[in-house]
Amino acid sequence: MKKIIILMAALVGLNAAAVAQEVTTEQGTAKQVRKDLTPEERAKKGADHAEKKLGLNAQQKADWEIASLKRIMVNQPLHEKLKGSTTPEERKEIHKQIKTNNDTFESTVNGFLTPEQKTKFNQMKEERRNAKKKQMKKNFDESHMDYGD
Repeated sequence: MKKIIILMAALVGLNAAAVAQEVTTEQGTAKQVRKDLTPEERAKKGADHAEKKLGLNAQQKADWEIASLKRIMVNQPLHEKLKGSTTPEERKEIHKQIKTNNDTFESTVNGFLTPEQKTKFNQMKEERRNAKKKQMKKNFDESHMDYGD
């Protein structure tokens, strides 16, 4: 009788694990979904988000999309290069280039934003920066957790 109960519990546990695996693979992560988008789709998605958050007019939205597409197209080969094997010096140089490209995007965008939109845009950047710091700290804390062994 004990063997049957143990066998049934094991089957239920395996079934639950299999169902949990299926659910996570179907949904995918936001990063995977973003990777599936073309550069044009990513630029459009970014412009739509900026329009919603900053209240861009039609011309500003079009300008944002163009600036975003330029940034994506220039940064894409750099990101691909980072995925390959690179030395620390190369990585530092690539990051410097990406930062320069991002700064160019921001200066272009700031050229057509109103003062109120610039304020909102800077707040959005700060919130994103803080969220990233918080996530990095969480990941660091989890990876350096002392289990008391």
